[in-house]
Amino acid sequence: MRRVLIAAASTVVLSSLAFAATRTRSEWTAAMRGKDGRKLSGAAAAKPTADGLGTDVTLTLDGDTPGATRPWHIHAGSCAKGGPVVGAARAYAPMSIDTKGRASAKATLAVVLADTATYYVNVHDAAAAMGIIVACGDLARK
Repeated sequence: MRRVLIAAASTVVLSSLAFAATRTRSEWTAAMRGKDGRKLSGAAAAKPTADGLGTDVTLTLDGDTPGATRPWHIHAGSCAKGGPVVGAARAYAPMSIDTKGRASAKATLAVVLADTATYYVNVHDAAAAMGIIVACGDLARK
């Protein structure tokens, strides 16, 4: 009986280690570029949360219209092809552009970005104009 318990415990430990090894640990970065002639620039970064169960995202933007409020999201896909929002939309607080045309934002998503997928970050014109993208950047694994 003791050998059976030790074997079962060993199997559970090895299975847990195998699962942990398959979870994504990638960090991602993107250079943000203005769309449709806008002179916006910036950077985005995404990395696993400390517990490995989610994703922390940061975004900076420069050269935007002072006083604007910009919704933003990570999406599956690419700037060229589009795709759905990753995580809960409410996790992304809109950015407020300061008097110098700069903004920064952070979000913590309850999902992990899969190494086998592609992602991008986009910045929308306004909550009332979500179809207008003012900046976009394809995320690449570091």
